[in-house]
Amino acid sequence: MKKNSTRNTVLAVLIGVLVWMLVAPDKAYSERENRNLASFPEITIERVFSGEFMSEFETYLTDQFPVRDFCIQLKTLMLRITGQRLINDYYLAEGGYLIPEEAAYNREKTQKLLEQINQFAEEKGKVNVSFLLAPTAKSIYEDRLPYTAASSELQVMEDVRKTLSKKINYIDVYDVLHEEKERRMYYKTDHHWTTRAAFAAFLEYADSIGIETDSGDYAFYSVTNDFQGTCASGSGIYEISDVVEICVPLNSEGTYVVNYIEEMRKTASLFESEKLEIKDKYQVFMGGNHAQVEIKTNAGTGRNLLLIKDSYGNCMVPMLTPHFDRIVVVDPRYFSGDIYEVMMTNKVNEILFLYNVNSLVTDNSLDIMLGK
Repeated sequence: MKKNSTRNTVLAVLIGVLVWMLVAPDKAYSERENRNLASFPEITIERVFSGEFMSEFETYLTDQFPVRDFCIQLKTLMLRITGQRLINDYYLAEGGYLIPEEAAYNREKTQKLLEQINQFAEEKGKVNVSFLLAPTAKSIYEDRLPYTAASSELQVMEDVRKTLSKKINYIDVYDVLHEEKERRMYYKTDHHWTTRAAFAAFLEYADSIGIETDSGDYAFYSVTNDFQGTCASGSGIYEISDVVEICVPLNSEGTYVVNYIEEMRKTASLFESEKLEIKDKYQVFMGGNHAQVEIKTNAGTGRNLLLIKDSYGNCMVPMLTPHFDRIVVVDPRYFSGDIYEVMMTNKVNEILFLYNVNSLVTDNSLDIMLGK
């Protein structure tokens, strides 16, 4: 009798879950995980027999399972109770930092990309080219990780420095970020560096190209204290929140106009406060990632900059505005145009590549863009 009762209870739960999944509308996006969720896959005879349908259907079931967020947090809790410090590819580091595992380093692939960058710099002749490679939190806070979680980023950075041609101004920011790491150079819940880290890197860049500036020329403002980024989403740990700061050049109001090319939208600010109402509050910087953004300023310096960057560059862009008449920001992950035409149209005379180590060794969009 007791077995029948248990069996009936389990059966009722399964039927209830099935009915819930059939009745409840699919969720297109997970705020917690900061990603799009799988939709019901297309059914065709070919896809069924190839196994493609079942593979996508399993992903769909996983993504759309009722109380998914609760299940993820329960799984994370159980792993933490058992002493796990690597959960879903995120390390639980000392001090409350959630640090993503670094990407595998394919040296040959990276060398080919760097050689392409060298060729690009050579073709540009008199244009000044700089390369700023940002370490991630894993190498800066390596001492807070389990001893088995050694980082290879220093080796990557050294290889990059040696491979880039002498024509390229390589900017090493590891030491300054490591020295200042107690000032929270990286978010605890997100994979990006903080505005303070970007500013420290900016000062190194400015000094290397002959721009005189210091911290007294800028003001920092906290815009939110409840940011939970990609590392919180990926690990399922939400007990910590981060402060997000913006860095504003003094007397910068009305000194530039921002043109979002693909969106055909113009604005007078590089900050979008409405993004503070969504989960990914890092989008306060430029509203997130865009293929191409053109910024015209009244700096009057005669310097026109092309910034080729990943998302680490977003929070640095406002710092650049007092020093360049024109700044063209290109994100190769979304850009499909002709980079050479962009340079010619905007009379670019300086270029800055700004990438974090993980992006450099994994992303294929930069070599595609340069190879066009």
